[in-house]
Amino acid sequence: MNPDYGPAAGFGIGFIVLMIAIYLALIALGIWIQYLLMRTAVKNGIKLAMQETGQAFPPSQYHPPMPPQGYQPPQGYQPPNG
Repeated sequence: MNPDYGPAAGFGIGFIVLMIAIYLALIALGIWIQYLLMRTAVKNGIKLAMQETGQAFPPSQYHPPMPPQGYQPPQGYQPPNG
């Protein structure tokens, strides 16, 4: 019988668990960095699109859309104060 288990025989289960934890931590770090890059790219893309269309970034105040041309409010309509 040959009891030669190879060079990894002395590492033990603790080393294997530690390597798995480091491997998963590196995967999580990579995903987090990719998320930060995508978030920045989307933010910069929105900012560039708003600059090209002449809109302010961020929008300073919400205004509802304008009614269609030729729209007449109902008889006796009073717009809200605000």
